[in-house]
Amino acid sequence: MQGKRFKWCFLVFVVLVLGILALNYNATTQEPRDPSQGRLKEGASIFLSSPGEVKPMERMMQREIAAGNLRLAKREDPDALGFVHERYNLYYKNVQVWGAQLVRQTKNGVTTCINGEYYSDIDIPVAPAVEKDQAVLLARNAVFGGNFKLGVEPQLVVYPSDKGYLLAYKIGLFNGFDQDWIIFINARTGELILKYNNIQTADQAAIGVGRGIFGDYKKLSTDFTSNKYYLVDLLRPAELITATNNYTQDTSLMYYITDDDNSWTDTTAVDAHGYLGWTYDYYNLFHNWKGIDNGNQQLILSIHLGSNYENAFYSPNTQNIYFGDGNPATNYPYGSALDIVAHEFTHGVTDHTSQLIYQQEYGALNEAFSDIMAVSCEFHFQPEGSGYLLAEWWQGEDIEKSFQAGRDLSNPRSVPLWPGASYFYPDHMANKYNLAVTAEGDWGGVHINSTIPSHWFYLLAHGGTNRTSGRSVSGIGLEDAEKIAFHTWVYHLTPAATFASARSASYQAAVDLFGSSSTQAQRVAHAWDAVGVY
Repeated sequence: MQGKRFKWCFLVFVVLVLGILALNYNATTQEPRDPSQGRLKEGASIFLSSPGEVKPMERMMQREIAAGNLRLAKREDPDALGFVHERYNLYYKNVQVWGAQLVRQTKNGVTTCINGEYYSDIDIPVAPAVEKDQAVLLARNAVFGGNFKLGVEPQLVVYPSDKGYLLAYKIGLFNGFDQDWIIFINARTGELILKYNNIQTADQAAIGVGRGIFGDYKKLSTDFTSNKYYLVDLLRPAELITATNNYTQDTSLMYYITDDDNSWTDTTAVDAHGYLGWTYDYYNLFHNWKGIDNGNQQLILSIHLGSNYENAFYSPNTQNIYFGDGNPATNYPYGSALDIVAHEFTHGVTDHTSQLIYQQEYGALNEAFSDIMAVSCEFHFQPEGSGYLLAEWWQGEDIEKSFQAGRDLSNPRSVPLWPGASYFYPDHMANKYNLAVTAEGDWGGVHINSTIPSHWFYLLAHGGTNRTSGRSVSGIGLEDAEKIAFHTWVYHLTPAATFASARSASYQAAVDLFGSSSTQAQRVAHAWDAVGVY
């Protein structure tokens, strides 16, 4: 009798384990939505950190690696804590699954964490019915033709949508200025699935000097060649170049900025070149990260883009950053703000690490971490206070002649979405905006909803009370919060990471850095609770 009871209990245990594994590894069924909304199939995120969870998943990974279904995309060298991070992209019948990636974290040869997006229930034919050239033509039609150039070779991918898995062509088209489209065309029917703009709105070293927009003196690392000085930083390990587009809209037409006596008079160039070096130093000295790729890749910052162009962006196509001068009636040039330079630099780091997809929650995380690192960079180099050239929890305030925040990490709901609007940036999931993946919808709210995770960071670092939930959090200090945010975003997040994924990843980052029973790990969770992310 006891033997039968034991067998019965064992069978129940097996059923429960299989059920848990199914929940972890299989995508859940969702209400069908129009795939043109571009929502990844939900329920595919996993985050495993206990030995009992990690070991069976690692065995599964080894089988999938051997079968060619998981392929190493990038391996980061050991970080300051000794962790090695490997990123594996998922393939189905030799076709890459868009947005699906697993990160394996190891230390001393032992796997400590596996996280990412994984789909185990794909079952579709992978033979396209639409020719590649026809798909490119359809993609051009989707962006209304224009003088667009084809980026990388069109790629056949599996696109996870809420209606199931779709075979698609992923096509990149760019115009050499501020449009770098990613377009998905159904490879079976020719229908448009999704489109979004991926622009994320040494001979002899010398030391020059110049005044910035606000009259402050800056020392500048320059290059002296052929009796001229160039805004080329040769003192830092990465070659950092400040160039000009000469007020054209062609991002491929960049020109060196030169001077005869190394005393610089272009105030925008002085600010931009100085802040580019400061941003490099922030990443290098505080996070032990070298340039945008951790390999000291050359980076060009180009100013004077277009005529009174009111924006700045990082281009994944050129892997450089560009700054307009703004409307002179209301703005100072965009390159004249340290946090804007650091914000765009951070998009470059994202492009070389987590590659957060520029739409919906993943895109909002992309923008949030650019704001987080930009504000942190300010606090490292500028005295705290309210005013120009001072560090505060605002983003982009130094370019506004009215001195207004573009986004306020400390109180997002204090800033309207546009001047005079009755809608405000959200500070909690309860007031998150559900927007279409279109330009008008901010690609599903990448800028608008970014203030939910960036406010999480403020509460974690500084402490405070969330206006919507009324929950209060005691801060851990900026330095520890920065380390957690950096470790989360660079080492754990994957392209299709959601806010919930970021919560799990940041908790793991705090455990990695400070231990599972640490105050820092507890406060990470408290801050996410305060903004309604569970």
